[in-house]
Amino acid sequence: MKLDCILCGNEEGSLPVACQGVDCSYASIACNQAFIQPHIHFYPNFEDVFLAVANGDCPYGVIPIENTLAGSVTENYDLMLEHNLSIVGSVTIPVDHCLLTLPDAEPEQLQTVLSHPQALHQCSDFFKANRQLNAREFSNTAAAAQFVAEQKDPSLAAIGSFACAEKYGLVIHAQGIQNRKKNFTRFLVISRENICTPECTRMSMVFRLSHRPGSLIHALNHFAQRNINLLKLESRPIPDSPFEFVFYCDFSGNYEDDNVQAAMGRLPMDLISLKFLGNYPEL
Repeated sequence: MKLDCILCGNEEGSLPVACQGVDCSYASIACNQAFIQPHIHFYPNFEDVFLAVANGDCPYGVIPIENTLAGSVTENYDLMLEHNLSIVGSVTIPVDHCLLTLPDAEPEQLQTVLSHPQALHQCSDFFKANRQLNAREFSNTAAAAQFVAEQKDPSLAAIGSFACAEKYGLVIHAQGIQNRKKNFTRFLVISRENICTPECTRMSMVFRLSHRPGSLIHALNHFAQRNINLLKLESRPIPDSPFEFVFYCDFSGNYEDDNVQAAMGRLPMDLISLKFLGNYPEL
């Protein structure tokens, strides 16, 4: 089921959705998987996506949060804490990276490969095997493909999706160049509204603990004792408090469940601060 049906029963029409990059980026693919017919608004960076949603320019935004090879997108964890937005959906898509070149580019001409830092990291083995190629960071995989097409420089290539080749008139010089074939990225759908429906099966929150032995395990035990599964735990530094951290965690469950409410009710006695980020469906 698509997110627009779950949240508002809307099966027709087009919802404005903000995402980073340009057409055929992996984020835009995630938008089309999450919504029936999204009207995608593209922004140059992740913070602009958060601001577009926070300011009401778009009711929803789609941002990457973790990849099975490169790990978490830490910038977006920090932006989740900075902006008062809620997670209303999660979508996971397969990522199959292609080396994209100009149609007339010869292999011996290639020198520089452009892509998003996460994509470059996911293809690190490819660069070890092709040391004549220099990796260069770019804002987005699809934006890198668009740039290569516009520059018409046969020494340039991009790492992007299969769809980018057709969209920007490039050819696929090599396909599946990521380190592992099973490569997936999970995206979050963010909104100003905190919406909980019976279809919601995942919860996210961020908290800060007091400095005492066993504080983390004591907080997590409230969930373990009620048979609530921990899905993810990530620490992030607090900028104004050196060597202190907040913890982002995901659990299985619905906020209306008695066990979930009981566990959440016990948490404040263990924590300095707690921010509930959302209870949402995995699409």
